[in-house]
Amino acid sequence: MRQAYAGRSAAPEEPKIRFFHSVRQKLLLLVTVLTLLPLAGLSVFSYVAGGNQIRARIRFSLEKMAQDTADKMDLLLRAKKEELHSMATTSPLVLRRASPPEWDRMIPLLNNYCFNHEGYDALLVVDATGAVVAMNTTDRNMAPIPRARLERVRGRNISEFPEERKLFEASIKGQHSHADWYASAIAGVLCDYEDEDGSYRHNIALSEPFRDPATRAITGVWINIVNWSLFQNVLDNVELDLAGRELPTGFGFLTAGDANTVIGHRDRKNRPGSASPADYYGARLVEDLGVPALGDAVRSRERGAGYRMPDGRRRLAGIAPVSDTAFGWNVGVEVDETDVLRPLRRLGLWLALTTGALALPVVFFTWMTARGITLSLRTLIRSARTMARGDLRQRVPLCSSDELGILAVTFNEMGDALSAREVQLQELTRNLEAMVRERTLELENSHEALKRAYFDLQSAQEQLVQTEKMASLGQLVSGIAHEIKNPLNFIYGNTGFLGEYTEKLQSLVEGLDRLPSLSEEDREEIARRKEEIHYAFIKEDLKILIGNFAEGARRINTIVSDLRTFSRMDTDAVSDVDLHASIEMSLNLLRNQYRNRIEIHKEYGDLPRIQGYAGKLNQVMMNLLSNAFAAVKEKGDVWIRTRRQGDGVEIEIEDNGVGIPAENLKRIFEPFFTTKPVGQGTGLGLSISYGIIEQHQGKIEVSGAPGGGSVFTVRLPVIQEKSR
Repeated sequence: MRQAYAGRSAAPEEPKIRFFHSVRQKLLLLVTVLTLLPLAGLSVFSYVAGGNQIRARIRFSLEKMAQDTADKMDLLLRAKKEELHSMATTSPLVLRRASPPEWDRMIPLLNNYCFNHEGYDALLVVDATGAVVAMNTTDRNMAPIPRARLERVRGRNISEFPEERKLFEASIKGQHSHADWYASAIAGVLCDYEDEDGSYRHNIALSEPFRDPATRAITGVWINIVNWSLFQNVLDNVELDLAGRELPTGFGFLTAGDANTVIGHRDRKNRPGSASPADYYGARLVEDLGVPALGDAVRSRERGAGYRMPDGRRRLAGIAPVSDTAFGWNVGVEVDETDVLRPLRRLGLWLALTTGALALPVVFFTWMTARGITLSLRTLIRSARTMARGDLRQRVPLCSSDELGILAVTFNEMGDALSAREVQLQELTRNLEAMVRERTLELENSHEALKRAYFDLQSAQEQLVQTEKMASLGQLVSGIAHEIKNPLNFIYGNTGFLGEYTEKLQSLVEGLDRLPSLSEEDREEIARRKEEIHYAFIKEDLKILIGNFAEGARRINTIVSDLRTFSRMDTDAVSDVDLHASIEMSLNLLRNQYRNRIEIHKEYGDLPRIQGYAGKLNQVMMNLLSNAFAAVKEKGDVWIRTRRQGDGVEIEIEDNGVGIPAENLKRIFEPFFTTKPVGQGTGLGLSISYGIIEQHQGKIEVSGAPGGGSVFTVRLPVIQEKSR
């Protein structure tokens, strides 16, 4: 029987590759491969992931830098428009008259404006006939302009200068106008920029009607010609910023309103310190530069683009439109992909060197270990072959104390252990189903805990992102509020004077009517003319208009103050919070969402100030009120109730909108859960609000309103207990 068994045994097939005859070589190859594969895989993964992350971060930085540059351009344009308006409206008040004999008195004022305001090549006053009657006689450095140059402009008719003539024709009719990027003939006459930076040879121009302060009649046009270098300097600062970030090929560019013509670029004629002979001023992205992908991205208002230059180089760009739609400019910030990949190449080299350095000691120690193992295995093989020939009394004569010695002892005990193992196997089979069920339940519990932890992590991450967005929004809103304050102060300062002057003029007219020297014919003529112009109506309507101006300025001031209050995200300090003020501020900021369609019912109780984070509580009130207004599709009502409840306060916001289905009430505060259509909600507003209320040791609940709609109830303690 043993012979028959032996006869059925077949000798192992000879390996085709002689290298695999030895376990030592196999073990060496296996360990080497198993060592190198993870290292190589980790290196490749790190290289690819690092490259993608570097590209994404660089592209995000370019997009942010483009948006910041576009905002600077917009602020610069807005400042120049405000300066023009201030010059054109305050100069007649300073001079008291604006008739031809007084034109020369404006020259010192124009010189002062040119010196004190940045970037002007020429400030012109053109009378109603089109003649240039006043202009600055010194440049922006207070250096006198040669008389010969002045005589080529002053006294000439504006129709001799085509671009400025268009501005005059528009503004003499009472309109504000502008000339986009162009080479001004007037600036070319007054300023010698032939050998200067190419940006000095271009301009933009702004115009506004010039009115007599007494009659308010248009007596001329005020034209400001701004040098283009003022805007090019903003783009050059982008280039310096990118060079400081080790991106020397990066720079900023600007396209005109057609989203194709380049009007600002690094490469231009006579640029100081530049060896490039190229001049891209006036070039077209598609036709001249051969980058249609970039042109398409600019036209479609994309935030960024990747494209290939005609010479094969890959470039990345961030794009942002300038908010001033009258000009329609687009800012771009681009960088060569070689700069982006430079740290990636260094990373790849270090990964390769590290992989090689780690692999060498692994190979050496594997070879030494494999050599010792194979010697013991040969002894084990000889004993096993003896037992295979039928000598079951043969035992493995191996007495080492390592794993091979244990293997020999185990081999000798194998026969005796088979029966015991069989019994154990049967017992294990019986208990296997119960063990599987237990293990499955443990895995399900672990999965649920992991899922909850994952959602908590996502919620925390989104709250951090939301906080960062609100902080950025606060900075932007604070800047906008500051900018609105300037013209608002101008309205405030002049509305009172306007009412006073109107009353004086009306008193003068009525006093003249009562002069005894007037004949009956004159009185009838005066009465007839008053009737023609509707004097009585104008007299009463002026009071209403001035009152409207004052009320409008007051409302704007309230909105700006609320915006500035809302922008202060004081999340790091607990302060005393007036919840009624927070609600009123939110209602004021959300006025456009409910005006003329939703009636607000306020049922305020006597609430004390509570301790909390004012900025976060403002965010909660804003979210709840915004959701209530969104729930009312057309017209409806929203009730806001506040009351004192023991040691806390309670705020209740009810709407009679579409309501929340009963099956969704328990999920309404889950992160990313929303009933709004795709693209209209993130599902984070109520989740973040829930977290803020919990942070304040309070509770927020939702229920259906009796008459349809929803009721959100917020309960907060007056005093925040310190966490243990």
